[in-house]
Amino acid sequence: MTKKTKIAFLCSGSPTDKKIWSGTIYQMYQAFLAQGFEVEWIPVNRFTSLESQLFLTVENLHKKIFNRGFNRNHFILKAFSASRKLQKNLKKSDADLIFAPTTIADIAFLKTKKPILYLNDATFHQLLNYYGGMSGFGWLSKKTTVFLEKSAFQKADALVFSSSWAAKHSVNFYKVPAEKVSVIKFGSNSTAPEKISEKEYHGEITFLFLGVEWERKGGQIALDTIKILRERNYPVKLQVVGCTPPVSDPEAMNVIPFLNKNNPQEAQQIFDFLQNSHFMFMPTRADCTPISFCEAASYGLPVISTDTGGVSAVVESGKTGILLPLQAKAEQYADAIELLLRDPEKIKTLSYNARTQYENELNWTVWGEKIAQIIEFLLKKTKTKL
Repeated sequence: MTKKTKIAFLCSGSPTDKKIWSGTIYQMYQAFLAQGFEVEWIPVNRFTSLESQLFLTVENLHKKIFNRGFNRNHFILKAFSASRKLQKNLKKSDADLIFAPTTIADIAFLKTKKPILYLNDATFHQLLNYYGGMSGFGWLSKKTTVFLEKSAFQKADALVFSSSWAAKHSVNFYKVPAEKVSVIKFGSNSTAPEKISEKEYHGEITFLFLGVEWERKGGQIALDTIKILRERNYPVKLQVVGCTPPVSDPEAMNVIPFLNKNNPQEAQQIFDFLQNSHFMFMPTRADCTPISFCEAASYGLPVISTDTGGVSAVVESGKTGILLPLQAKAEQYADAIELLLRDPEKIKTLSYNARTQYENELNWTVWGEKIAQIIEFLLKKTKTKL
């Protein structure tokens, strides 16, 4: 009997937890199993209370000296500790390959002969001053982040990103050899229907806002757009799922707070909203490759959003949705949407194209097949070296 290839899956929590990374880690885990791999979970980011206190002291000292923010996830002392712990755990593992999604600190100083497959939806350097949580760092903290990411990229035998936006940056900024870098788009984390349902676009039109971050996902712009369209006498409504906006407008917006995908009933609610909406509308301010847009495609929902980050990897403007510039205001979104509402056949074409994109590339079966090819290549390459 042929021994299964065993993957050491690095993750802070169990890869069976559907809450981690909006269910993306769980889907990757399932995709590995579907490809016939054996998966061993290797926990990371497990520190003692003494270590955590030491890390906090370093953070406070940096803030005091530089009077700037500090990247608490990526600094030398923590990376050394994380790499040492991982090295110890890997000694007990007979895994053939290490799968390291987003974990640059853990592999930056790792010493191992096992091939490393690194995955992310962006480089952390791209996120500096792009995401709110990665903004305002002092110069030393930013340089350290770049140093650790570069070290991790050098340690990795292959890098996989979910968009060409991220992949190109790793090559252009970090000078990673292009042959080490691949683009494999993420799939939908929702259960997709066998086929999309026919919808009418003459009655009330529902725009789905599916996200936990109201501000970063452009919630206020979306709400203002809906208000403008209602003033123009279009029967439209914004359905918010996943967060509680700081504003209330019962006429223009319906709100369902956070739903837990680990709960079957709540997960079904999310599927129902995807099934019953007409568009997904999130004019995001900063994003890499939003999983919710892949979910929209699986239900044939055209996406209306912003051409920023890696969004264009999952939404083709004019073909599966509409992407406007980051500078676009609510009035411009309203104008673009109004053109669609006047042309139901165009909406149906966008819907069909979105579902086709899901079937061809935005699903975890395709992701698993492509990632399996990379793993096979890395293992052959490793055997050749031995």
